[in-house]
Amino acid sequence: MSEEVKNEFTFENPEYRKTYWHTCSHVLAQAMKRLHPEVKLAIGPSIENGFYYDFDTPRPFTPEDLAALEAEMRKICKEKLKLERFELPREEAIKFMEEKEEPYKVELIQDLPEDAHISFYKQGDFTDLCAGPHLDSTGRIKGNAIKLTSATSAYWRGDSNRKMLQRIYGVAFPKKDELDEYLAKQAEALKRDHNKLGRELEYFTTVDVIGQGLPVLLPKGARVVQLLQRWIEDTE
Repeated sequence: MSEEVKNEFTFENPEYRKTYWHTCSHVLAQAMKRLHPEVKLAIGPSIENGFYYDFDTPRPFTPEDLAALEAEMRKICKEKLKLERFELPREEAIKFMEEKEEPYKVELIQDLPEDAHISFYKQGDFTDLCAGPHLDSTGRIKGNAIKLTSATSAYWRGDSNRKMLQRIYGVAFPKKDELDEYLAKQAEALKRDHNKLGRELEYFTTVDVIGQGLPVLLPKGARVVQLLQRWIEDTE
């Protein structure tokens, strides 16, 4: 095998990295349906630093939920499930997702162009609407190098007039030490995060009534601002 071909299937190749993370999002969705079959699926793409999946569930996810999902994802990776792509005509695709009681998938299909190829990917007992591409097997994913990093809220299709969903973010690497290195760098960056430091130093806070985007100055913070203003005036 040539060096060029080998590099095609490594994280040095951005397209392979995106495919790897996209497949991880499907593994997350499958784990979710195994542990919480009542949860409805929305979307799960790869992103710049990992992947996420949006779910319709009546309650926020806890750290314990994420740990259980991670464990189930590792099981799915060990099962080495083959990912199989297939297509369905529009009406059959809609019926297929209606029978699975997945309203968000039905909406996505209905919004596709009339001439769109409606494709699905099946892995074991789980099937998701998806254009792909994906890895050929869940066994390609290193189970102990997966980390679900956070859970937040997100509006369906980014519309504040639509349903609020729960979004789970994750990241994964081909090797455990690569994951450990990434998490260590993230932890160091968090220590230097201005938002975190500002709260710890009691310079500012936020309140839900005003909104998280508008920090409220505390006495220490106001004093710092005054000192900076005086310094600017003295140097002009």
